[in-house]
Amino acid sequence: MGVKKKSLGIIGFGRFGQLAAKHLKKHFTEVFVSDHVDKRKEAGRLGVSFVAIDECAGKDVVLLCVPISSFRKVLKTIIPRLKAGALVIDTCSVKEEPVRAMKELIPNKCECIGTHPLFGPDTAKDGVIGKKIVLCPVQKSASRRSIMPHIKRFLTTKLGLTVITTTPKEHDWQMARSLALIHILGTALLRTDVKRVNLTTPTHERLVELVDIVKNDSKQLAIDMQTHNRFARKARKDLIRELKKIDGELEAL
Repeated sequence: MGVKKKSLGIIGFGRFGQLAAKHLKKHFTEVFVSDHVDKRKEAGRLGVSFVAIDECAGKDVVLLCVPISSFRKVLKTIIPRLKAGALVIDTCSVKEEPVRAMKELIPNKCECIGTHPLFGPDTAKDGVIGKKIVLCPVQKSASRRSIMPHIKRFLTTKLGLTVITTTPKEHDWQMARSLALIHILGTALLRTDVKRVNLTTPTHERLVELVDIVKNDSKQLAIDMQTHNRFARKARKDLIRELKKIDGELEAL
């Protein structure tokens, strides 16, 4: 990936796009970034080039760091600009929808793969070594050799990541019970002002860390995780049901 693929285009230069640029720029001869908001200053601080989306889409590797709800629209926009042999990678925190879109829309002249880095700007502020990343293969052609071994090697040897390979369905089922619920709990704790206490315990301090992480994530991300993961609603309702049950049991004492 970082050897044969020389140029990198990152589309979506928010907090995660900037984190990606920071850690990937040394592995590519050229790094270009694009966003619907002018972020030339942020790009300049990281030493990468801010360009229009059409130019960004014409690179050897195209990394999509856009909201889940915008993914298909952005993908349709860049498809005419993709070069033959390009590798398209998504980073969405749900996988069924993005993988389906890539399989349907990306031409066979290109490679593509679904990923979900299980970390973000807050949890990876001290580095990404040892952090986990999920890979979901997207088979475009039965006759083409899989690019997966090369991707795994790059992620493990160059970035120090722990790679987990799974299906989009299994990913989304597990994320509905981990990340989606984490955001629900963190949001609820934030709204109840859980930080406004002086008598704290180590457990409470860990809850405060959760609240801070959730608070820094965009509202769009929180909404997208709940509405674009088909397993999230049931997981959320199961949690609410059990909380109500616990409340009822306590009220009955």
